Amino acid sequence: MAKWKNILVERSGSLGKITLNRPDARNSLDNATASEVLESLHHHFRDEQVRSIVITGVGDAFCAGGDLKQMHALSSMSGDEAYAWPTAIVDAHKAMLAADKPVIAAVNGPAMAGGMGLAGMCDIIVAIKDAQFAMPEVKIGLFPMIIVAQLSRSIPRKHLLEMMMTGDAIDAVEAYRLGFVNKLAEDKADMDAIVEDYARRFEKTSPTAIALGRRAFTLLSDMPAAQAIDAAQFLNLPFFFGNDLKEGADAFFEKRKPRWKPFRRKSE
Repeated sequence: MAKWKNILVERSGSLGKITLNRPDARNSLDNATASEVLESLHHHFRDEQVRSIVITGVGDAFCAGGDLKQMHALSSMSGDEAYAWPTAIVDAHKAMLAADKPVIAAVNGPAMAGGMGLAGMCDIIVAIKDAQFAMPEVKIGLFPMIIVAQLSRSIPRKHLLEMMMTGDAIDAVEAYRLGFVNKLAEDKADMDAIVEDYARRFEKTSPTAIALGRRAFTLLSDMPAAQAIDAAQFLNLPFFFGNDLKEGADAFFEKRKPRWKPFRRKSE
């Protein structure tokens, strides 16, 4: 589509693809690219044929984080301008909290700073073994502020703080050991095959169960245990009274594949 300048947006079967396409800039996130990432996420969220989404990068880098040339100019901006500068990527992180489809990061190379945050906001991370993850912001007088909220939910606190305070990198094998990476791939071809396998598996699931369940997981995992258990009892009701549980059970007893209907948001 002509409107995409810095990314590639396409669909392969049920898999929606978002590919950062600034290889000369190591796929860094300037304002325009961050805005396109946000818009492309909503593009795939609206497409009923898309059952899962993958984010990756062209070339040998996943994403180098925020565009340093633009960041260098922040000190000369007004307070309002500087505050608004990361709005698109902030909104992308918020959109992911309410996403109704699984989103996979296919990390094909270094994921640095906001690039590590971009991977971390996804539900699943597949990374080639020699990929690296780092938050080197402290080495240029910054701190990885915005991505704390997402990464603190998927990396142990002390390991995360160490990375943030030293700026040191870890490889994908270590990230896998820490539980940040879900699957390791030998190379890009292997990574793509793993992503395709995830897409096929998500095709078999109820879109409504994924959408409602993913949001409930985000809510419940941040609650105290007793409160979460009580809330979960109420959050079960849309499943109990919805159509998908009946369809899933009918399909099981009739020994056929379920005929799932697309999940539609209230605004639709």
